Formats: sequence, C-alpha cells, structure tokens
Amino acid sequence: MTKATRLKLLRLFIGLTFVFAMLAAFTVEKVLPYYGIKPYRMIAAENTWRFPRGYMPENYGLTGRKMGITTRDSLQLSGWFLPAQGDSVRGTVIVLHGIGSCKETQFARAKILAGNGFNSIALDLRAHGESGGEYCTFGFYEKEDIAVAVDTIQRLTNGKPVGIWGASLGGAVALQAMGADRRIAFGIIESTFDEFEKVAVEYGADMMLGFRSKWLTDRVIGKSGNIARFDPQQVKPVVSAAEINRPMLFMHGDHDDKIPIEFGRRNFEAVPSAQKQWIVVPGGGHSNLWRVQGDQLTARTVDFLNSLELH
Repeated sequence: MTKATRLKLLRLFIGLTFVFAMLAAFTVEKVLPYYGIKPYRMIAAENTWRFPRGYMPENYGLTGRKMGITTRDSLQLSGWFLPAQGDSVRGTVIVLHGIGSCKETQFARAKILAGNGFNSIALDLRAHGESGGEYCTFGFYEKEDIAVAVDTIQRLTNGKPVGIWGASLGGAVALQAMGADRRIAFGIIESTFDEFEKVAVEYGADMMLGFRSKWLTDRVIGKSGNIARFDPQQVKPVVSAAEINRPMLFMHGDHDDKIPIEFGRRNFEAVPSAQKQWIVVPGGGHSNLWRVQGDQLTARTVDFLNSLELH
C-alpha cells in the first residue's frame, strides 16, 4: 500500500468518524429527548386492527359514555365512564393504560370491575389517545390530573370510594397519585418502575443493543425535562409508595424485559400497608400477564376486591 493510499484511507476514516460523531450528537441532543415524552398517540378508531373484539364498551358487555375532565393546566382529558353491573355500587376505579396506549385497551379490566360492583373510568393520560397535551411526564403532572379526576368522580357518585388500577406507565402514575392523595382508597399496580432514571436506562439499552450508560441517559432525560418542563429526578414511584397505607395489589411478570421485576418488588416492599399482596406471574413478560395467567389473575383480583372494607 502506497503512502498516498494510506493517507487517503486515514482521511476517509477521520471523515467518517466526524460524521458519526455529529450524527450521534444530533441524536442525543435532538432525537432521543423526545422519544419518551412524545409517545405514539393511539386512537382506537384509527387502529382497529389492535382491537379484534372491537373498541366500544358494548363489545365487552359493558355500557358506557364518553366524558371529559379539565386539568388544572386547562387540558382536556378524554375518558369512558363505565357503570357497575347490578344495583349495588361499591365505588369507582380510575383505570390507566401504559405508554403509547389508550383508554379503550382497558375494557377487559373494566369488565372485571363492573361484575364486582365497581364503576370505572378508563382515562386517556395526557399526550395519549384523545386527551390533550403535548408531552408525557411519567407522573410528574399526571398525578395532579388524577386528583382532578377524583374530584369529578366524587361529585358524580356522591362521595363513594375511589380506587385506581394502572399498568406500566399507568401504574407509575397511580402510585404517585396515591402517595399525594389519600382519597384514593386502594390500588392495583401492574408491571411498573420504581424510579424514572432507572427505567430510562433500561429503555435506552433496548435502543442501543444492550449498551447501558447512566451518563448518556441522564443527559437525554435532562433534555427531556427541559423540553416538557418537569424534573425527572422527582419521578420516583417508590418514594410515593412509602406514603401509601391502604390496600394494594401488585403483579409483575418474572420475564419482564422492559421493566425488571426487581423494580416492581421494590415498590411493593416500600408500601407500609399491612393489606398488600404481591403476585409473580411465571413466564410473564411486560405486556402479556393476562394472556399468560388470565384466569388466575382474575380470581386473585376479585378476591382482593371482595376483601376491601370501603366506607
């Protein structure tokens, strides 16, 4: 290889390295910070293939009506109010979906509640579904939205008890809402994280072929916080869990590749309530707990609901 050829290859290598560095910097500064805070907005009517049973309450043996809730920062949240079946209503449960999902995915959970004496409100979180808002903040603002939802429910039901049931992102929001609002009498939490910084590392590893970098993750979520005007360091469901002295049911799959089961166990252990239960779903991943062990989970959930002493 001649000296001129080696020089050309060196220049090419330097040029490619520069381009790669610029592309990486652009991705970290301008692309990744939006990845979590601007999730896919699922509208049920535009994603009918995701709903083989249909996306209306009647497809699940429910009745329901659309409702809206105005947040403290003047966003409109969209929900379904789904009444209990039978004459006796024990309370109302706010049912919350995961990231990039929508309220219509929660009708199966609402069916369990309706058959056991509970109304439910399946709610699109801010920046999701048909609700307003540009950014998801993983509970930072959403917990305040839930407080307004509780206000609305208590007006609609003459002060009957309120519970909350959340999966993944919805579970993180539910824990933070319960930590801040003692009016929420009980909670059901599925497959959620204990600290936003930790779960961001896990999701970042998925995008970077298993590579984990706390420094890089902190850089990205710091930018995310600046864009969406929230403090990621304060999004810690495990801290909220330590304030909850009310009945709680937790469930998590032992093969969850998105949110490790240890994160969920830490939330469970932080709750000081004597009325708490922990369910491990063998072979369960992040989003398939009910496909893996639906009958058993339904039975355990009904037992939990029947054990509640609500006033």
